Amino acid sequence: MKYSSVGFRPFYYQFVLFPIEALRDVVSNFAHAEDADSVLAFGYIDHETGFRFEILGTADDRNGELQIYNDRPRDERIFIKAETVSDIDGIILENEEDIIYKTDTRLVASIITEYEYSEDVKNSRRMAFLDGSRDLFNVDDVQVHLSRRGYQAEACWVRIEGLEKHFIIGKLLNEPYQDFGYHLGDTISFCTHETEDSHVICVSDMNPSVNITKEDLEDGQMLRDAIKAFNRERNEEHLFNVLELLRDSDVWIPCTAILSEKDQAAMEEMIKEAGDDLSSVEGKTMISQDQIRMVPDILRNGESFFFPVFSGAEEMGEYGNGFSKIETGFLNAIDLARNNEKKVKGIVIDAFSESFVVDAELLDLVEKMKTRIKDAE
Repeated sequence: MKYSSVGFRPFYYQFVLFPIEALRDVVSNFAHAEDADSVLAFGYIDHETGFRFEILGTADDRNGELQIYNDRPRDERIFIKAETVSDIDGIILENEEDIIYKTDTRLVASIITEYEYSEDVKNSRRMAFLDGSRDLFNVDDVQVHLSRRGYQAEACWVRIEGLEKHFIIGKLLNEPYQDFGYHLGDTISFCTHETEDSHVICVSDMNPSVNITKEDLEDGQMLRDAIKAFNRERNEEHLFNVLELLRDSDVWIPCTAILSEKDQAAMEEMIKEAGDDLSSVEGKTMISQDQIRMVPDILRNGESFFFPVFSGAEEMGEYGNGFSKIETGFLNAIDLARNNEKKVKGIVIDAFSESFVVDAELLDLVEKMKTRIKDAE
């Protein structure tokens, strides 16, 4: 079976035998290089450099029973890129448990752990409909057609970084010849499109969004309207409108104010002096001696935790009465969510009204989006 003919999937996380003649230079210092007839390798994907085979040792199956020699030089890691053996017939070994038993199990486990990548990227490798756009060897890279009004369509290579329900997230791997407003290393989104001749291609809409001003976002109504539109019609256009508005919006975060021991004692003393007339405390000002910690609240849904923010303080309703409220940019809220002691699944906006959840995987995309504030420069 040749990699160049069948692609990466049959070899992915599989043990493979290659004829030793093809790799004799690679294994020349292996103890059994002279009497073995095969090289045992393990196939895996490096997200950055593509499909590779780790050399585990030499082998011999001329006597009807596979003999595996764990003769790889100690503490030496040897791998070859798939390009090196793409036109060489490889034998994929079926009895995986038996092979694992005969090999360096710690090395195989370390390969899987070392090159483990996100669930989204792993899932994208199962998407056969992307194969027509996929690089043969750098299998996480796909060719995407950039489209913008007034420009010629242009194909660029994009490395897949995440999956969403309506689109795929990736990183531009080369600088477009035309100024689409996106450049090498930028994060973009793209979708698949079926052509008239039934070919599936990847397309990214590069048309710029409508500019806004800071004043447009001040009361949060534009954001709330965008969320309502998305909840009624969940398409890519509405989703990106919400995410772009969030990128530039200020949000309100419910927090619990935690006083230092000194300030807590001062407050208790003030209450004690009031005696039975607690109403006398109302309106009094206490100047804190130490810094007050503001700890954001966290919402729980089953086993999942979410970081709540609100488009306006009034959107908290009665829930907000038990908290102090701070206003900050949504990008700052992302940092707070990530640094929370609980591993949050995402940020929920306006949890008790017209809500919208930004999954944790989408937060990177929001951070990398371009501002729509026209006077930002």
